Amino acid sequence: MSRLVDLLSTYGLFLGLPLLFLAIVFWVYRPGAARRYQKDGRLPFEGGEEGGRPRPAK
Repeated sequence: MSRLVDLLSTYGLFLGLPLLFLAIVFWVYRPGAARRYQKDGRLPFEGGEEGGRPRPAK
């Protein structure tokens, strides 16, 4: 157990940051994410005059 703690204290960032990066990349490109990102991408074009927040006057 002591060797594991020493290993993680020495190489924790070296091993942890790439694993965190890969986890984020997997989260973004997971199979179910495309539908959500397409829906979120249409938000600026939806609403119109009847809904949404009014634009400030110039």
